[in-house]
Amino acid sequence: MMGNKQDAGKASGLALTVCVFDGGWNLPLWAAQQQGFFADHGLDIQLEYTPDSRQMIAGFLDGRYPVVLLSADNIVAYQQNQAELPIPGEPDAVMFMGGDDGLLSLVAAPGITSMAGLSQAIIGVDAPDTGFALVLYALLEQAGLSRDKVTIAALGSTEERYQALLAGRCQASLLRTPYELMAVEQGCQVLAQTADILSHYQGTVGAVRQHWADSHPAQLAGFLAAYRVALAWCAQEADAATTLLQQNIAGLGPQAAMQAYARLMDPLHGLRRDLQIDRIGVAAVEDLRQRYLATAAGQQARLRYLDGC
Repeated sequence: MMGNKQDAGKASGLALTVCVFDGGWNLPLWAAQQQGFFADHGLDIQLEYTPDSRQMIAGFLDGRYPVVLLSADNIVAYQQNQAELPIPGEPDAVMFMGGDDGLLSLVAAPGITSMAGLSQAIIGVDAPDTGFALVLYALLEQAGLSRDKVTIAALGSTEERYQALLAGRCQASLLRTPYELMAVEQGCQVLAQTADILSHYQGTVGAVRQHWADSHPAQLAGFLAAYRVALAWCAQEADAATTLLQQNIAGLGPQAAMQAYARLMDPLHGLRRDLQIDRIGVAAVEDLRQRYLATAAGQQARLRYLDGC
């Protein structure tokens, strides 16, 4: 799914394309567009929705997507030059904000009520060697299921995996809010969540390339300022924010929307109000790569952070 979902409201100013995966974690972005917070900071934000991380990384590399919101693991992989596409020269991605702890739930199709029931199942991920797939491997290991007992299928974004789960193209997948709630309404079962095994985990981060950050400091500062205002608005305007979720996520009903809002605003596991990057959580991301990817063993990523993150 690509392109804008709704009118940008009072949008005006410098155009800036931001690439994201579809899902409830975009709530502050939608609020900042609708309420004119980006325009107040001189920005006209164009949201692009990527179907998978490969296309996002391609656009990040060629400059089409100067700002991306994606998993910290994708950026660690990028800095190790193990992203879906080879990085010319020295990798120069910079993480400038923390979003959440992943908001991840392992969801199984109707009839599967335990981790043991996943033996011989097809489990959908975005990509098998990056992103949140490594959390899946940790959940499987904790449950005593080796990876050779399941089939890992690359099925794209959370929305794509949600649709695949409902259509029977996989028997389980890691889903992010609100798709796990929508799946439960369809008879699916949540088997586990990230917090069950990881007390710290950095999920979504905002990232730019160093050369872009150096040449566009005002735009980056404006984006962060507007995002902060939008996040505060979401916390204060529960009814309007819940409605905004329904307007932007097809098939999201009132009950699931309220539950999604509550999870997104949860002070412990929801959207991070201070936008700080959890360095311990990033270390957990790196550890998972070392444990589950042979190609990452011994590879140290030169991670870059914007001052203050």
